[in-house]
Amino acid sequence: MSISFFTTYVSQKVRAMSEQINTLSFTLSVQALEGELLPSAVYRVALNIAYGASVGKFEKGYYVKFNDNVYFISQQAVQITTVEQATKLFAFLQKTQVPFTVSIRHEQTRSGYQYVQTFDVNTDSYLYTLKAFQIFKGLWRTIEGALYQPKNISIVRYSGGKLDWVLELAIEHRLSFTQGSTISASPFATQGHLQVYKLNYSDVFAIPYYLYTSKKVKIFNHSIERDVAVISLGLERKIVKVLSTETQITSEDHEPTTLPQGEYLLFHPIPTNTVD
Repeated sequence: MSISFFTTYVSQKVRAMSEQINTLSFTLSVQALEGELLPSAVYRVALNIAYGASVGKFEKGYYVKFNDNVYFISQQAVQITTVEQATKLFAFLQKTQVPFTVSIRHEQTRSGYQYVQTFDVNTDSYLYTLKAFQIFKGLWRTIEGALYQPKNISIVRYSGGKLDWVLELAIEHRLSFTQGSTISASPFATQGHLQVYKLNYSDVFAIPYYLYTSKKVKIFNHSIERDVAVISLGLERKIVKVLSTETQITSEDHEPTTLPQGEYLLFHPIPTNTVD
Protein backbone atom coordinates (compact mmCIF):
# COMPACT_ATOMS: atom_id res chain seq x y z
CA MET A 1 0.00 0.00 0.00
CA SER A 2 1.52 3.33 -1.08
CA ILE A 3 1.81 6.22 1.35
CA SER A 4 -0.46 8.44 -0.79
CA PHE A 5 -3.15 5.72 -0.99
CA PHE A 6 -2.93 5.14 2.78
CA THR A 7 -3.18 8.90 3.46
CA THR A 8 -6.24 9.19 1.22
CA TYR A 9 -7.84 6.15 2.86
CA VAL A 10 -7.29 7.52 6.37
CA SER A 11 -8.55 10.95 5.34
CA GLN A 12 -11.77 9.45 3.96
CA LYS A 13 -12.30 7.40 7.11
CA VAL A 14 -11.73 10.41 9.36
CA ARG A 15 -14.17 12.47 7.27
CA ALA A 16 -16.78 9.73 7.43
CA MET A 17 -16.37 9.39 11.21
CA SER A 18 -16.63 13.17 11.60
CA GLU A 19 -19.87 13.25 9.59
CA GLN A 20 -21.31 10.44 11.70
CA ILE A 21 -20.47 12.32 14.90
CA ASN A 22 -22.07 15.54 13.59
CA THR A 23 -25.14 13.85 12.10
CA LEU A 24 -28.35 14.99 13.76
CA SER A 25 -31.62 13.14 14.08
CA PHE A 26 -35.06 14.49 14.83
CA THR A 27 -38.63 13.27 14.96
CA LEU A 28 -41.28 14.93 12.80
CA SER A 29 -44.90 14.31 13.78
CA VAL A 30 -47.96 15.53 11.91
CA GLN A 31 -51.37 16.59 13.22
CA ALA A 32 -53.74 13.67 13.86
CA LEU A 33 -57.30 12.94 14.92
CA GLU A 34 -57.88 9.99 17.25
CA GLY A 35 -54.44 8.63 16.36
CA GLU A 36 -54.98 8.79 12.61
CA LEU A 37 -53.25 11.19 10.25
CA LEU A 38 -55.33 14.35 9.67
CA PRO A 39 -54.34 15.50 6.15
CA SER A 40 -56.93 18.30 6.00
CA ALA A 41 -55.73 21.80 6.79
CA VAL A 42 -57.05 23.41 9.97
CA TYR A 43 -57.89 27.03 10.76
CA ARG A 44 -56.19 29.18 13.37
CA VAL A 45 -57.16 32.51 14.93
CA ALA A 46 -53.88 34.23 15.77
CA LEU A 47 -54.56 37.10 18.18
CA ASN A 48 -52.20 40.03 17.66
CA ILE A 49 -53.32 43.31 19.21
CA ALA A 50 -49.85 44.92 19.22
CA TYR A 51 -50.72 47.60 16.65
CA GLY A 52 -54.40 47.94 17.44
CA ALA A 53 -55.80 45.30 15.07
CA SER A 54 -59.27 44.10 16.00
CA VAL A 55 -58.16 40.43 15.94
CA GLY A 56 -54.83 39.85 14.20
CA LYS A 57 -54.67 37.07 11.62
CA PHE A 58 -56.86 34.22 10.40
CA GLU A 59 -54.83 31.34 8.96
CA LYS A 60 -55.20 27.97 7.30
CA GLY A 61 -52.49 25.36 7.52
CA TYR A 62 -51.07 22.36 9.37
CA TYR A 63 -49.61 21.62 12.78
CA VAL A 64 -46.40 19.62 13.08
CA LYS A 65 -44.20 18.65 15.98
CA PHE A 66 -40.43 18.91 15.56
CA ASN A 67 -39.14 16.81 18.46
CA ASP A 68 -41.09 18.37 21.35
CA ASN A 69 -41.76 21.75 19.72
CA VAL A 70 -45.11 22.43 18.04
CA TYR A 71 -45.25 24.61 14.90
CA PHE A 72 -48.09 25.84 12.71
CA ILE A 73 -47.31 25.71 8.98
CA SER A 74 -49.36 28.62 7.64
CA GLN A 75 -50.27 28.24 3.96
CA GLN A 76 -52.99 30.88 3.65
CA ALA A 77 -53.67 33.91 5.81
CA VAL A 78 -55.68 37.13 5.95
CA GLN A 79 -55.21 40.08 8.27
CA ILE A 80 -58.24 40.87 10.46
CA THR A 81 -57.62 44.51 11.27
CA THR A 82 -60.97 46.35 11.34
CA VAL A 83 -64.21 45.76 13.23
CA GLU A 84 -65.95 45.05 9.92
CA GLN A 85 -63.43 42.32 9.07
CA ALA A 86 -63.77 40.86 12.57
CA THR A 87 -67.55 40.78 12.20
CA LYS A 88 -67.29 38.85 8.93
CA LEU A 89 -64.80 36.39 10.42
CA PHE A 90 -66.94 35.71 13.50
CA ALA A 91 -70.07 35.29 11.35
CA PHE A 92 -68.21 32.80 9.14
CA LEU A 93 -66.98 30.77 12.12
CA GLN A 94 -70.41 30.68 13.74
CA LYS A 95 -72.29 29.79 10.55
CA THR A 96 -69.94 27.08 9.29
CA GLN A 97 -68.93 25.70 12.70
CA VAL A 98 -65.48 24.90 11.32
CA PRO A 99 -63.04 23.94 14.10
CA PHE A 100 -60.11 26.28 14.74
CA THR A 101 -57.25 26.71 17.17
CA VAL A 102 -56.33 29.88 19.03
CA SER A 103 -52.86 31.38 19.22
CA ILE A 104 -51.72 34.56 20.97
CA ARG A 105 -48.92 36.57 19.35
CA HIS A 106 -49.41 39.83 21.28
CA GLU A 107 -52.24 40.18 23.75
CA GLN A 108 -52.08 43.97 24.11
CA THR A 109 -50.83 47.18 22.57
CA ARG A 110 -47.60 48.66 23.88
CA SER A 111 -49.52 51.10 26.07
CA GLY A 112 -51.83 48.37 27.34
CA TYR A 113 -54.89 50.43 26.41
CA GLN A 114 -56.20 47.73 24.07
CA TYR A 115 -55.98 44.10 25.11
CA VAL A 116 -57.57 40.65 24.93
CA GLN A 117 -58.30 38.24 27.75
CA THR A 118 -58.88 34.51 27.43
CA PHE A 119 -60.78 32.35 29.90
CA ASP A 120 -60.11 28.58 29.92
CA VAL A 121 -58.75 28.74 26.37
CA ASN A 122 -55.67 26.62 25.63
CA THR A 123 -53.53 28.03 22.83
CA ASP A 124 -52.34 25.82 19.97
CA SER A 125 -53.54 22.66 21.70
CA TYR A 126 -57.34 22.40 21.27
CA LEU A 127 -59.73 22.80 18.37
CA TYR A 128 -62.77 24.97 19.15
CA THR A 129 -65.99 26.04 17.45
CA LEU A 130 -67.66 29.41 17.90
CA LYS A 131 -70.92 29.14 19.87
CA ALA A 132 -71.78 32.85 19.92
CA PHE A 133 -70.25 36.28 19.51
CA GLN A 134 -71.13 39.87 20.29
CA ILE A 135 -69.62 43.08 18.92
CA PHE A 136 -70.38 46.30 20.79
CA LYS A 137 -70.46 49.84 19.40
CA GLY A 138 -70.91 53.34 20.73
CA LEU A 139 -72.01 53.83 24.33
CA TRP A 140 -72.81 50.13 24.68
CA ARG A 141 -69.05 49.45 24.82
CA THR A 142 -68.86 51.47 28.05
CA ILE A 143 -72.00 49.89 29.55
CA GLU A 144 -71.05 46.32 28.69
CA GLY A 145 -67.47 46.91 29.80
CA ALA A 146 -68.73 47.78 33.29
CA LEU A 147 -71.29 44.96 33.51
CA TYR A 148 -69.65 42.03 31.71
CA GLN A 149 -68.93 38.89 33.74
CA PRO A 150 -66.38 36.49 32.21
CA LYS A 151 -67.69 33.14 30.99
CA ASN A 152 -65.92 29.82 30.65
CA ILE A 153 -64.08 29.18 27.38
CA SER A 154 -64.29 32.71 26.04
CA ILE A 155 -62.16 35.48 24.54
CA VAL A 156 -62.81 39.15 25.30
CA ARG A 157 -61.34 42.31 23.76
CA TYR A 158 -61.21 45.66 25.59
CA SER A 159 -60.17 49.21 24.78
CA GLY A 160 -59.55 51.22 27.92
CA GLY A 161 -62.14 49.29 29.90
CA LYS A 162 -64.72 49.46 27.10
CA LEU A 163 -65.86 46.13 25.74
CA ASP A 164 -65.17 45.65 22.00
CA TRP A 165 -66.21 42.04 21.38
CA VAL A 166 -66.84 38.70 23.09
CA LEU A 167 -66.41 35.16 21.72
CA GLU A 168 -67.93 32.11 23.42
CA LEU A 169 -66.25 28.88 22.36
CA ALA A 170 -66.95 25.16 22.58
CA ILE A 171 -64.26 22.47 22.69
CA GLU A 172 -64.26 20.07 19.75
CA HIS A 173 -61.23 17.92 20.52
CA ARG A 174 -57.63 18.10 21.62
CA LEU A 175 -54.96 18.53 18.96
CA SER A 176 -52.89 15.36 18.70
CA PHE A 177 -50.03 14.10 16.56
CA THR A 178 -48.88 10.94 14.82
CA GLN A 179 -46.14 8.87 16.40
CA GLY A 180 -43.73 10.50 13.99
CA SER A 181 -40.80 9.43 11.89
CA THR A 182 -37.13 9.71 12.75
CA ILE A 183 -35.17 11.68 10.17
CA SER A 184 -31.38 11.91 10.05
CA ALA A 185 -29.63 15.10 8.99
CA SER A 186 -26.01 15.01 7.82
CA PRO A 187 -23.87 18.16 7.60
CA PHE A 188 -23.80 19.39 4.01
CA ALA A 189 -22.57 22.99 4.02
CA THR A 190 -22.31 26.21 5.99
CA GLN A 191 -22.76 29.80 4.88
CA GLY A 192 -21.76 32.15 7.66
CA HIS A 193 -23.89 31.12 10.64
CA LEU A 194 -26.32 29.21 8.41
CA GLN A 195 -25.96 25.44 8.79
CA VAL A 196 -27.27 23.17 6.01
CA TYR A 197 -28.06 19.49 6.64
CA LYS A 198 -28.99 16.88 4.05
CA LEU A 199 -32.03 14.85 5.09
CA ASN A 200 -32.30 11.09 4.87
CA TYR A 201 -35.20 8.85 5.89
CA SER A 202 -36.68 5.48 4.93
CA ASP A 203 -40.37 6.23 5.56
CA VAL A 204 -41.73 7.76 2.34
CA PHE A 205 -44.49 9.44 4.37
CA ALA A 206 -42.10 11.00 6.91
CA ILE A 207 -42.54 14.47 5.40
CA PRO A 208 -45.98 14.73 3.74
CA TYR A 209 -45.88 16.61 0.45
CA TYR A 210 -48.79 18.89 1.41
CA LEU A 211 -46.71 20.54 4.15
CA TYR A 212 -44.52 22.17 1.52
CA THR A 213 -45.27 25.54 -0.06
CA SER A 214 -43.48 26.60 -3.24
CA LYS A 215 -42.11 30.07 -2.56
CA LYS A 216 -38.89 31.98 -2.02
CA VAL A 217 -37.01 31.16 1.17
CA LYS A 218 -35.61 33.83 3.47
CA ILE A 219 -33.80 32.99 6.68
CA PHE A 220 -32.28 36.17 8.09
CA ASN A 221 -29.77 37.39 5.45
CA HIS A 222 -29.77 34.15 3.42
CA SER A 223 -32.13 33.53 0.51
CA ILE A 224 -33.17 30.87 -2.00
CA GLU A 225 -34.93 32.61 -4.87
CA ARG A 226 -36.08 29.78 -7.14
CA ASP A 227 -36.90 26.09 -7.61
CA VAL A 228 -37.63 25.43 -3.95
CA ALA A 229 -40.50 24.51 -1.62
CA VAL A 230 -40.36 25.17 2.11
CA ILE A 231 -41.73 24.13 5.49
CA SER A 232 -41.08 26.95 7.96
CA LEU A 233 -40.35 25.90 11.54
CA GLY A 234 -40.17 29.22 13.33
CA LEU A 235 -37.47 31.81 12.68
CA GLU A 236 -34.46 29.53 13.07
CA ARG A 237 -35.36 26.38 11.13
CA LYS A 238 -36.70 25.56 7.70
CA ILE A 239 -37.02 22.32 5.78
CA VAL A 240 -36.51 22.97 2.07
CA LYS A 241 -36.97 20.78 -0.99
CA VAL A 242 -34.97 21.60 -4.10
CA LEU A 243 -37.31 20.97 -7.02
CA SER A 244 -34.90 21.20 -9.97
CA THR A 245 -31.43 19.81 -10.63
CA GLU A 246 -29.94 22.40 -8.29
CA THR A 247 -30.44 25.84 -6.78
CA GLN A 248 -28.38 28.30 -4.75
CA ILE A 249 -28.42 29.91 -1.33
CA THR A 250 -27.33 33.51 -1.76
CA SER A 251 -26.29 36.17 0.72
CA GLU A 252 -24.80 39.65 0.39
CA ASP A 253 -22.19 38.66 2.97
CA HIS A 254 -21.13 35.27 1.59
CA GLU A 255 -20.34 33.32 -1.55
CA PRO A 256 -23.30 31.35 -3.02
CA THR A 257 -23.86 27.78 -1.81
CA THR A 258 -25.19 25.25 -4.34
CA LEU A 259 -27.84 22.77 -3.27
CA PRO A 260 -28.42 19.73 -5.53
CA GLN A 261 -31.92 18.28 -5.79
CA GLY A 262 -33.07 16.85 -2.47
CA GLU A 263 -34.38 17.83 0.96
CA TYR A 264 -32.46 19.87 3.52
CA LEU A 265 -32.75 21.28 7.01
CA LEU A 266 -31.58 24.88 7.34
CA PHE A 267 -30.70 26.18 10.79
CA HIS A 268 -29.62 29.69 11.72
CA PRO A 269 -29.41 30.90 15.32
CA ILE A 270 -31.16 34.21 15.97
CA PRO A 271 -28.51 36.90 15.40
CA THR A 272 -27.39 38.91 18.42
CA ASN A 273 -26.56 41.88 16.16
CA THR A 274 -26.83 42.92 12.51
CA VAL A 275 -23.66 41.09 11.48
CA ASP A 276 -24.02 37.48 10.34
